[in-house]
Amino acid sequence: MVYRDMNAQPSFVNLSDSDLLVTLKQLVESERDATAAVVAAVAEVEARRLFLGEGCPSLFAYCTRVLHLSEPAAYARIAAARAGLRFPIVLQLLTEGDLTLTTACLVARHLTEDNHRALLENVRRKSKRDVERIIAAAHPRPDVPSTIRKVPAPA
Repeated sequence: MVYRDMNAQPSFVNLSDSDLLVTLKQLVESERDATAAVVAAVAEVEARRLFLGEGCPSLFAYCTRVLHLSEPAAYARIAAARAGLRFPIVLQLLTEGDLTLTTACLVARHLTEDNHRALLENVRRKSKRDVERIIAAAHPRPDVPSTIRKVPAPA
């Protein structure tokens, strides 16, 4: 990677095709590691309730106001962090790349003491669609009751 100055984006134009592919894989791995570390740090901030000392009424407010995360990014990291506080294996799987942030968010509310190991094993390295299917099969929603209502008379 070549940086033209400290504030510029890296330039990849001088890399060969194979070097660019290697660099991209390394960057993705670094991003995964950084995301797992951020989630673990958010979990610790939550556990210590440090956001209160920063003048924020909630961890979500801290993440959006102080860390300047978007609302969806803050939600995802908080959901994964809270799941990681309850079940540390979530943080381990994130770090290892076996669980994505998206997958962690999808399964977080379905994890229990009884099912967390099996469910996490079942969703390892699965796509979002596959995880949604696994959750839907394990936790089906009840049928919506049929309703009949009177149609208003034409005016």
